[in-house]
Amino acid sequence: MLDVLRANKNSVLTWVILVAIAVVFVVSFGPGTRGFTDRNVQAASYAAKVDGRTVTAAEYEQHYAQLFRLYQQRAGQAFTPELAEQLGLRSMAMNQLVERELVLEDAARQGLRVSDDEVSRAVNEMPGFRNATGEFDFDLYKRVTSNSYGSPAQFEQRLREDLTYQRMLGLVRQTVKVPEDDVRDAWLAEADKASLTVVRFPFAAFRSEAKVSEAEVKAFRARNEARVEQFYRDNASRYHQPKRVHARHILVKVDEKPGTEAEKAGREKIEVLAKRVAGGEDFAKVAAEASDDPGSRSRGGDLGFFGPGTMAKPFEEAAFRLQPGQVSPPVRTRFGWHLIKVEEVQAAKDQPLEQVREAIARELLEGDAAKALALKRAEGSLAAARGGRSLSALFPPTGQAGTRAPAKGGGPAIASEETGSFTPSGDFVPRAGAVPGLAADVARAEAGQLLPKVYQSSEAAVVAQVKERTRPDPARYAAARPDVERRLRARREAQVEAGWLKVLRQRASVKVNEAFLRGDVAAPPVDLE
Repeated sequence: MLDVLRANKNSVLTWVILVAIAVVFVVSFGPGTRGFTDRNVQAASYAAKVDGRTVTAAEYEQHYAQLFRLYQQRAGQAFTPELAEQLGLRSMAMNQLVERELVLEDAARQGLRVSDDEVSRAVNEMPGFRNATGEFDFDLYKRVTSNSYGSPAQFEQRLREDLTYQRMLGLVRQTVKVPEDDVRDAWLAEADKASLTVVRFPFAAFRSEAKVSEAEVKAFRARNEARVEQFYRDNASRYHQPKRVHARHILVKVDEKPGTEAEKAGREKIEVLAKRVAGGEDFAKVAAEASDDPGSRSRGGDLGFFGPGTMAKPFEEAAFRLQPGQVSPPVRTRFGWHLIKVEEVQAAKDQPLEQVREAIARELLEGDAAKALALKRAEGSLAAARGGRSLSALFPPTGQAGTRAPAKGGGPAIASEETGSFTPSGDFVPRAGAVPGLAADVARAEAGQLLPKVYQSSEAAVVAQVKERTRPDPARYAAARPDVERRLRARREAQVEAGWLKVLRQRASVKVNEAFLRGDVAAPPVDLE
């Protein structure tokens, strides 16, 4: 391969896709990236096994760090390790690595390969291997790949696999066909627009008016035992809550590798901060000044309430041992050193069904009564609108005329809202939510038309009036067609790719090291800055 590179080092290529892939690899996996340091990855010999092939702990650590940086580049410093945990970034990284192995395995079954010449041409296009005059620098190439990958051969193998992966995905996407009739249908749907004035009557807003007696509750319970029991099962988290704590923390970020000078300096710094807190300084004030966690620093280190399985295990164990007002000694996690102060503790709650039957029955009965009141008021409002007044006149939007429209004789104040332009399809309607049947009636209506009935979402009764209506103009199809076709093709390619990957996974033997998904291993650290 090195001979091929020498022979092609001055070639001019137009392999735009391959070059883009190669550039990503140089940026992501080049010198100084986390995946190729000499830091030990503790407590795990593998991240996953796919049909007997191993995804190493180092590969997982590297990919997670890369994925974290991509999210942080988009979201800024607000994207913290804690937020990554909540979004399931660990599982996402693992799934991507497993899927990569599955794709490479299928490529081998199909006999797909990337030649030495193709790898050579891709390498020659990488700006990271060019000198100041823009020429490919073979000595630089050897030095960079040896430092980052151990040898040029190992780098070339990784690049070959990635090019194979991209080519295999490309072949799958090429199977997608987008007939002209489908493009036209998609354009017709997208060009069909409407805007509405909607008025929602939230069931919850009428609950205060839903007065029920003890006798009515008892009678309801006797008639609806199955419904009461189903509500209890559907809302188990309300009646079986684990212990939760409300905590603040101060973080001193240090690298994960023990025994370094940075580790020692971090420990010394956290001990100084601990002395300040122990001496009477306000914990939130110290956190705002000194914490290395940008996500909580502006809130004085406040992390809010959290339960088991949310935080790194050493952090969670320390926090759950504290009483309100207590501050922990320094706690080490993969992110660095922490001081933790618990503000409040919510004890575990386990309420058996017999203890809450009456309360559930009351809640359900009041909900039914509130829904009936909301529907009654919506029907009355629809009747008033049929008399010739617009919904926006009957229910002035918030900010107009200074108030919302109160009900005659009392009741919650209600305001109309404008949806803005949208395509009437499916159940979702802007400002109204998922409302069965509403969009279908809008599609058949004209501008100014009051829709014929009261609609119901899971949360509210809804009445609506068409404000504007735009029908597709055939004369505009030709100009819009390329963009519509591109978007339709992209959606279908994504669907086909996802289905193909699902089949690959179903027929493969995949074993994932759950320790990585729980965060119980020493990898992966990420930059908090």
